Amino acid sequence: MKPQKNYWFEAFNYTLLAGIALLMIFPFWNVLATSFSAPHLVYEGKLMFWPKDATLIAYETVFQNRQFLQTFSNTVFVTVFGTLLSMALTITLAYPLSKKHVMGSSTMLFIAFFTMLFSGGIIPSYLLIKQLHLLNTLWSLIVPSALSVFNLMIMISFFRSVPQELEESAKLDGCNDIGVLFRIVIRISMPVIATLTLFYAVSKWNIFFQAIMYNSDANKMTLQVLLRQILVQMTSDAVDAAMSGDVPKIGVTVKMAMIIIATVPMLLIYPFLQKYFAKGAMIGSIKG
Repeated sequence: MKPQKNYWFEAFNYTLLAGIALLMIFPFWNVLATSFSAPHLVYEGKLMFWPKDATLIAYETVFQNRQFLQTFSNTVFVTVFGTLLSMALTITLAYPLSKKHVMGSSTMLFIAFFTMLFSGGIIPSYLLIKQLHLLNTLWSLIVPSALSVFNLMIMISFFRSVPQELEESAKLDGCNDIGVLFRIVIRISMPVIATLTLFYAVSKWNIFFQAIMYNSDANKMTLQVLLRQILVQMTSDAVDAAMSGDVPKIGVTVKMAMIIIATVPMLLIYPFLQKYFAKGAMIGSIKG
């Protein structure tokens, strides 16, 4: 039987944590319920906790809008190809830098770390993108942020924790360094690879400042920029006129539907990577 003090402490602790969790979940639930409710009831303030007269009119309106579809496809392109490029660069650079016997690895590692302390600034970055002819292209959102030094350090730490005997045995069987990387190291590094893939994917999906700074073409707009314009710059009446003139007072529910659409794709990825996430993040952070 547990001591009385421990019992009451655990009861209070669980109650407190449950209350905090509900406070965090409620805003998301409110947005979700609003997006599925009838627009006129939301406008009249009759929505409390559950959706009123559940309907998909807000989502149908969003997905029928050409600008949204173009923006959504742009965001998916940046996320998928940006994540693939970032992971390819991170893995191929981290593996040689994790080998202390490689000539110049310490110097290159210091140079990479130095970029975490200082940056060129906004104006030099913009001029560089302009000289590379990447302005008003989706590649301006992929190439400049293709490599995160923080994620590189995590990958290097993980690679250094791989037993050297595994690589030596593979080389005895005839593998070269590339074969060791792809046949041995990557296969046992799935926890950290899944973790960093999630980090890169979330950062690419939520990219905002670079999208505003490098792109002025509406056809190259990303989902977060469009969402910001609708939530901040446009009133509900303006959303009604822009999205659909057939359903009155639909602006509020359209805004909520867009928030859900912008949030749910990343939330759906977490359950598939959860079993790797904690292990990969911890190993990459404590090994060195």
